[in-house]
Amino acid sequence: MRTQKLAIIGLGHVGSSVLATAVQTELFGEIVLIDPRDHVAFGEGLDQTHAGGLLSRKNITIYAGSYGDVADANIIIIAATHVYPNGEIPADRQDLLTENLPIIHEIMKNIVRHTQTAMLIFITNPADTIIHIAASYDYPRSLLLSTGTMLDSSRLRQLLGQRYQVDPKAISAYMMGEHGYAAFPVLSHLTIGGIAYEQLSDYFPEIPLLTAEEIKEKVVQAAYDVFETKNGVTNVAVAQSAIDIARCVLLDEKSIYPVSVPMSEYEYGFSGRCAYSVPCILGKDGVEKKLLVTLNEWEKEKLAEAVTSIRHSIALTE
Repeated sequence: MRTQKLAIIGLGHVGSSVLATAVQTELFGEIVLIDPRDHVAFGEGLDQTHAGGLLSRKNITIYAGSYGDVADANIIIIAATHVYPNGEIPADRQDLLTENLPIIHEIMKNIVRHTQTAMLIFITNPADTIIHIAASYDYPRSLLLSTGTMLDSSRLRQLLGQRYQVDPKAISAYMMGEHGYAAFPVLSHLTIGGIAYEQLSDYFPEIPLLTAEEIKEKVVQAAYDVFETKNGVTNVAVAQSAIDIARCVLLDEKSIYPVSVPMSEYEYGFSGRCAYSVPCILGKDGVEKKLLVTLNEWEKEKLAEAVTSIRHSIALTE
């Protein structure tokens, strides 16, 4: 009986966190690690393999490999990024584009040579431009996505959970648009325990209602609170986001996540192609349905700003 197989491309801070999270889920019987720095992939795999002798861990096959090993992978998570020699990682995700663009081209060229069936989950930034580039290759679009604003949405729920002293999982809320400065909360569809956002003051009169702009600023800043205190690294939560997507696909959960996907000019009325985050139903066939939710005027304005920002980034690749 064949086990589920995961390939992780890029074993830096994020990729190693993806590996650590993946082995704890026990979803995969085989994990292959691919990195141009072979010693890094080997070392990360060996370190995790040594834990397999502990009674608390399952015996998972983990090894450093090559692109040929993705041929039978169910899931491929791409966390590869340029390695800056002195650790001076740019704070603006868009500034990563120049260095990461050739890396993504190399990765996609190698993937399409070996598979057309694996779910590709991109973490590499800038997330939206990267998935737009990946979609230019001959690969099924339903099997391409970036974690996009999934992490931003988790930060949104965590922020509101702390503010209202409720479990963040009791909050139905998501961010849309660009993974970065132009991400925005969709308050018109936000509920806490089924209570619409604009009605929360009736139930929590002691808590001032934040404006959409205030929430946007707090959520975007949350990323930089981590970035600035971890020397330019945000790795744990985004790794969990990628593995949650992988679980959803493998188990055909039909969960709804805000992920960055290639979008056409007929969706939300923007001319030309782009990629940005919208709520999507994910299952065994990958991105099974995009939910083009209605937006209020502020949200439409913010989506337009996000698309403009992403298109500016895309233009730099042409």
